[in-house]
Amino acid sequence: MQKRIRLSVFIVLALCVGCAKAPPNLTPEPTRAFYGTQVIHDLDRLREVAVSAHATTPPLVSAEDTLEIVKWHESAIVTVHAGGAGWKAAVGAGLDQALTRISPAARQLVAPYVAIVKALLEVS
Repeated sequence: MQKRIRLSVFIVLALCVGCAKAPPNLTPEPTRAFYGTQVIHDLDRLREVAVSAHATTPPLVSAEDTLEIVKWHESAIVTVHAGGAGWKAAVGAGLDQALTRISPAARQLVAPYVAIVKALLEVS
């Protein structure tokens, strides 16, 4: 049952990622900002999943794992806002590093959201 729910969430979010196209009349700088905003929304979702999973009784994600994800999220937001060359690669690399520092159970729980973030980083 839980796998079906995760699969459904993944499919819906994947469709949302595919629909996120910048308006054609934007110049390059606003286009980058548009895609940065799309990435930030999905970074927020990933963080909120971890925070919500920690708030359950019993917690599905430990406080340490939640804190690791929240710290990564904060760093990623700063990187996206800076918008320098290579910000997508930096956010993706930071996510990969954060995932190595959390438990396998937490990694499995956030996996669909990680896939969405990585897909959006590739298409934006």
